[in-house]
Amino acid sequence: MAKRLLVLGAGFAGSTVAHLLKDRFETTVLEAAAEPGGGCRTAWYGGHPYTFGPRVFFSRDEAVIATLTALTPIRRFDTISWTYVAADGAFYNYPLQGADIPRMPDAAAIEAELAACRARRPRAEDFEAYWLDAIGPTLYRKFVDRYSRKMWGVESNRALAANWEWVNRGTPIREGDVRLYQDQFQGYPEAPDGYNGFFAKALAGTRFLPSTRVTRFDSARREVHTSAGVLAADVIVNTLPVDALFGFTYGRLRYSGRSFIPLVLPVAQALPEGIAWVHYSGDEPYTRVTEFKKITGHASPHTLIGIELPNETSRYYPVQSAVERARFAQYQAMFPADFHSIGRHGSFQYKGIPDAIRDALDVAEAVLGRARAAA
Repeated sequence: MAKRLLVLGAGFAGSTVAHLLKDRFETTVLEAAAEPGGGCRTAWYGGHPYTFGPRVFFSRDEAVIATLTALTPIRRFDTISWTYVAADGAFYNYPLQGADIPRMPDAAAIEAELAACRARRPRAEDFEAYWLDAIGPTLYRKFVDRYSRKMWGVESNRALAANWEWVNRGTPIREGDVRLYQDQFQGYPEAPDGYNGFFAKALAGTRFLPSTRVTRFDSARREVHTSAGVLAADVIVNTLPVDALFGFTYGRLRYSGRSFIPLVLPVAQALPEGIAWVHYSGDEPYTRVTEFKKITGHASPHTLIGIELPNETSRYYPVQSAVERARFAQYQAMFPADFHSIGRHGSFQYKGIPDAIRDALDVAEAVLGRARAAA
């Protein structure tokens, strides 16, 4: 009798692990939504395709790239983004470009601060300390401080206590190359419906249960109670928030939420050529505006922009504070045998598409390795 695999959630992590293991396991995948893909699923408004925020793929991991491109062709797309600094009344490249500094009204003070920064290695103990050491107080105030606080819903960036060395995607100040992801493989699906085909192919051959919610997890019995009945399996892979799965035993894990507003405009192009999105680093209620046809390649005399506004009612970004990471560790201690928790929610880490696929690859290898050892 084939062993049973139960996957909770059909985003990138869940769909990928189901695809990797479905030939060896009788695989069931639960999804609360009517379709797989989560925020990476392409929706349509006014004839325009869009996702919940920009979902450009980028990675240096050859196995991750191969896993994605085996199911959906990816065309090259070099992302360029700007930040609007209201105090300067100006748009600048982001990540920061050395060539933009002379345009800033306080360029002399910035250059002096950067000279001091070059003499030390940035501390990684909290988000604020890292950026102050990396770029100095003036650039931190312009580009990072307020944006991060509204992005994460925190009063102080010192509350963000994870290792943040990765956030500048290379070096704090760049010269010449204005692409967001620089030398990495980067792109977007060729298909008009984006990654939707990936999810369909990944889940083909599985028992996919859409519109199915998990109501309770009995970890002792390894039973998942759902709106479709009680399910059990030899191996469970979870991609859902673990606090809800374990009945909020240690309280709610904190997330920063998002509201997303798609808006069609009667112009062929809203942002300058080559610019995909703009961050807003001041007191604006929104964090980012994206022009989706720049990413999707959609042809239309009109354009669709997506506006992202932080909220406290949805759960999209796990808040990386010491308190919340410690709370997640308490939930980890409750994980039963042959239970794997991956992806952004399952690992309570800020992860994108390549990280979710890497999680799935790692879990699939671990599960198959254990199966081989037991054979």
